Amino acid sequence: MRRKLSIQNPAFFIEIAKVIENNWSDIKLITQKSNFSKSKPVHTPHPKRNRSISPLLDFPDLPRERAKNRAIGRYALQTDISQFYQSIYTHSIPWAVHGKEIAKSRRNDSSLLGNQLDKLIRNSQDGQTMGIPISPDTSLVIAELILCTLDLELERRISNSCSHPYRGFRYSDDYEFVFLTRSEAETALSHLQQVLSDFELTLNPDKTRIVKLPCSLDSTWVLELSDYKFSKSKLAQMQDIIRYFDRAFQISKEAPQEPVLKYAIARIENFHELHPDNWSLLESLLLQSVTIESSTLRDALSIFQNNQIKKYPIDLDSLEKNLNLQVLQHAPLGHSSEVAWAIWSIIVFKLAIYKEASQAISGMEDSIVAILALDAQQRGRIPEWLITKKWEQFLTEDELYGNQWLFSYEANRLGYLSTGYDHVSRDPWFSQLKQGNVTFYDRATSLIIPPGETSGPSGEIQALGVIHKR
Repeated sequence: MRRKLSIQNPAFFIEIAKVIENNWSDIKLITQKSNFSKSKPVHTPHPKRNRSISPLLDFPDLPRERAKNRAIGRYALQTDISQFYQSIYTHSIPWAVHGKEIAKSRRNDSSLLGNQLDKLIRNSQDGQTMGIPISPDTSLVIAELILCTLDLELERRISNSCSHPYRGFRYSDDYEFVFLTRSEAETALSHLQQVLSDFELTLNPDKTRIVKLPCSLDSTWVLELSDYKFSKSKLAQMQDIIRYFDRAFQISKEAPQEPVLKYAIARIENFHELHPDNWSLLESLLLQSVTIESSTLRDALSIFQNNQIKKYPIDLDSLEKNLNLQVLQHAPLGHSSEVAWAIWSIIVFKLAIYKEASQAISGMEDSIVAILALDAQQRGRIPEWLITKKWEQFLTEDELYGNQWLFSYEANRLGYLSTGYDHVSRDPWFSQLKQGNVTFYDRATSLIIPPGETSGPSGEIQALGVIHKR
C-alpha cells in the first residue's frame, strides 16, 4: 500500500500560510486548550528543528513520555487514527474552529477562519474535500486544530466515566491512555470512537489494543539494533558486520510490517570507524538490502556517496545493475520515490540507464522522475531511448496549477523541453518566480563534492526539493 507523494503548488501553499500567519493568535487559543496533545504546533526557533512550525514534543522523547504516563496505571489503551491525513474531511476544519452549529449556519461566510482554510485546501487539490497534504507545517496546524478540539470532548467524557485516576496523551494521531482497570480502558476506547466519528474519522483496527502493563516503551528490535557495537580491528569488525546484518535480516522476516532494514542501514550511515578492508563486505550487504527492501535505497546511497568521498573503491558495475533493476521493478508500478532516487544516483555516480529502464521511465507521470530523467539525458547518462511525448502535454499554463506544476515550471525554466510557446512567462504568478530565478531543482546537488571543497559559500550541499533563490 502506497501513500501518494507530491509537492504542494506554491501558488496555493503561500495563501494557506498567509491565513495561518494572520490568525496565529486565534489558532494558539484553540490548540493550547488540549491537555492531551504533545504535538500541538509551536512557532518558536529551535536549534534542532529546521522548520517554521514544529510539534511541541520531539518524536525521540516519546519513550520518556510513555514512562511518565504509565506510572500510575495497569492497563494501556494504544491506538491511532486510520489514514488520518488522507481521511480528514475539509469541511470539518470550520467545525473544529467554530463549532458545528456556527459552521453549518455560516458555511458561506468567507470571513470565518475555518471556511478560509477549508476553501484553500480544496482549491489546492482540484476541489477534493477528502484529505489534506501530509508533512507541510501548515498541515500540522490544521490537523491539530481538529484533534485539539476533539481532545476537549474526549477528556470530558473520559473524566465523567472514570472513577480512578488516569493519564493519557496524544502525539499527532497516536493515542495512549493508562487506566487502573481494563473496563475503564474499554469505556475510553468507546468514547474515542464516538468522538472521532463525529468528524468522519475512524480508528485503525490493526493498531488498536489494550495491553496489561508493564510492556516495552519502544520496539524491542529498535533497542537491540541501536545498542549494537562494532569493533575497530579488521577481523572482529568483519564478524560484527555479518552478525548485525544477519540479525537485521532475521528481524525483518519476523516483523515484515516494521521498517527494520531501513532503520538498520540508517543506523550505520555515520559509521566513521569502518576498516577499509571491510568496505567490500558492507557494500555487498547494502546492495542486497536494497534489492530486498527498496525503502533502504536512500540511506544506502548516502553511505555509498560518503565512502566514495573517502576514496573507497565502489563496485560501479554492480551498483549500475542494481539501480537499473530498481527502475525496471518500480517504474511499471508507479513507485516514483525508488525510481527518482535511482536516477539521481546514476547521475551522481556517472553511470548509465539501460534501454529497457529508459523506456519504463518514459511511461511514468511523475514530475520529479521526469525532471531527473531529462537532466540525466542532458548529462549523457541516457542515450537516445528516452521518450518525452507524454511529458510534453504538461507544458501548458493550465498545468502550472495542476498535478504536474513542478515539471511544467522546471522543464521550461531549465530549457529541457520546448513547444515553441513560453507558457511560464505568460502566467502572471509563475512568471515572477522565473524572473526571480526561483528554483525547485538544483542541478548542483547531483555532484559529489570532493574532500576540502564546498558547493557554495556555506559549504553545504543543498537538498533536492529545497526552494532557494540564487
